[in-house]
Amino acid sequence: MKNTLILMFSFLLTASLNSQELDSSFLDSLPEDIQKDLMEKNSKQGLNSQENYKPYLYSSKLSQTEELITLKERLELDLKELERRLSFDNDFTVNDGLKLYGSDFFNTFQTSFMPTNEPNPDSDYFLDTGDVINIQLVGQKDKINDHIVGGDGSISLEDIGKVIIAGMSLGEASSFIKSKVNSAYIGTEVFISLSEIRDVNVLITGNAKNPGIYTLTGNSNILHAISAAGGISEFGSYREINLIRNDKVVESLDVYKLLINGQYNLKKRLRSGDVIFVEARKSIVAIDGAVYRPAKYEVLDGQNLDSVIEFANGIKRTADLQNVSLERILDGTLKTIPIVNKSQFKTITALDGDLVYIREHPYREAKISGAVLKPGSYTMAPNESLNDLIQKAGGYTNNAYLFGAVYINEDAKEINKKAKDILYQEFLDNIISVSQQNISENFDLTPIVQLTKEIKDNQSNGRVVIDLQDQETLDLYSVKENDSLYVPETNNVVYVYGETSIEGAVMFSENQTAEYFIKKSGGYKKYADKESIYVLHPNGESQLFSSKRNIFESSPQSSTTIYPGSIIFVPRELDEATPRRLAAQAYVSILGNLGIALASLSSINNN
Repeated sequence: MKNTLILMFSFLLTASLNSQELDSSFLDSLPEDIQKDLMEKNSKQGLNSQENYKPYLYSSKLSQTEELITLKERLELDLKELERRLSFDNDFTVNDGLKLYGSDFFNTFQTSFMPTNEPNPDSDYFLDTGDVINIQLVGQKDKINDHIVGGDGSISLEDIGKVIIAGMSLGEASSFIKSKVNSAYIGTEVFISLSEIRDVNVLITGNAKNPGIYTLTGNSNILHAISAAGGISEFGSYREINLIRNDKVVESLDVYKLLINGQYNLKKRLRSGDVIFVEARKSIVAIDGAVYRPAKYEVLDGQNLDSVIEFANGIKRTADLQNVSLERILDGTLKTIPIVNKSQFKTITALDGDLVYIREHPYREAKISGAVLKPGSYTMAPNESLNDLIQKAGGYTNNAYLFGAVYINEDAKEINKKAKDILYQEFLDNIISVSQQNISENFDLTPIVQLTKEIKDNQSNGRVVIDLQDQETLDLYSVKENDSLYVPETNNVVYVYGETSIEGAVMFSENQTAEYFIKKSGGYKKYADKESIYVLHPNGESQLFSSKRNIFESSPQSSTTIYPGSIIFVPRELDEATPRRLAAQAYVSILGNLGIALASLSSINNN
């Protein structure tokens, strides 16, 4: 009971502190982005304190906490078990988002392909009731008129009478009319064109998305009709869409032949009374892995898996043909059937629900630059190491500085980013805490605010400390996707930054301490923190150096060796407002990026 009361008092005290308003003049003095983050964090803390520290909720919160701890432990056990299972089959990862090939085809079809009511110059166009043709006579009789094809299929010509042209192609009708005119008017030329196209009423049915009766232009075909109906429903076939005229199938459309093979063989234009029927969907087979177009495909009865490979644009060069599998439902059970030779695809009939998975060798691209004989990007096998990358680049040049190599890894970058975000939040917490205690303005918060700003703006790096001189270690580094290695040339300078009179490069000298190079840079500024000097070595390791002497040493920190390419950073002295632990983490992070920038700049200059 006593412990509970103490805990409750602590929580209430914390809540009262957290709910304090930040001083407006203090906020105005901060950079805009830091100001925004602080206000957001402070408001969240206030909300959390109101929720978490109400006395009448305390006992229930304790109970909830215990339940959450139990749940967390159970979830951790479940995750370990899942990880154990996945480790046995971590290469078999099927994309759950595979789409049915062709399902997006009609999404933009209307605006791109729907015919407008414009005359068609194609001489194969068949005339019918409602079409309008233009006839121009030149010679003995000059005249130009439009003639509409009537309900009886004819047009009426002056001095000639009715001429039945319905059912004729435009080319046939032109020849027929010319012969009639030439027999009536000697020496007269005839020019015939299609002026307007009739409308037709067709029935779209079956498994169309929006079946019904549609009015279309007489220049339309099956594709235009299906587009007008919104495409094909989830139950419809992309492989068999039939045009039915007078109870007979006069033309069929296989969308796959159009999309995959480019076969556009639609000859029939629609007529009033036509029926467009979308058949039911056929068997669906999925293919994933090392193919160029992973998707679900609709296959016709009797088609083999070889057709599915063709639909998927073939097998990639990176395919692991020793690891091909077919998942198929047999007798109500999902079975995995190994494919030992790709020629088997030609002999296995595709069945509905089949899944073909072709494992892909996890090749990856890695980059190497700087002081190597053949810098560039290289394709690496999954078991190849950093040493293999170096060998592919032809090895080092004579002036390569192996100790200063910079190795960047994407996984390390992600870890560094998360660490940086956590550090930034800690700095915000510290500013809030100190600002609430700094009523008498005993602390100068400018340095910590500047440091917080640098942490926020600092880009996360993925540097991994390596030793290129250790051959055995190099063989242990397995190269990952987008890894990069910079090998700088040897330089004879030491970089000095921070609270020194002159920032920049100082000529390297053997067996000298950090103090020596700081003096070469003009010595310390007034507010330099001489007790916390940071050294970033060329290989990426950082070390804290202090100018304070140990009574057992003849010189300060004699164990801190300075190498060519080392960076010595002298920070500004901070008061008690900033915990030294936070400052150390911030400086190491900032120094790491500076080291990469200097190494990369050296690499660029040398190339």
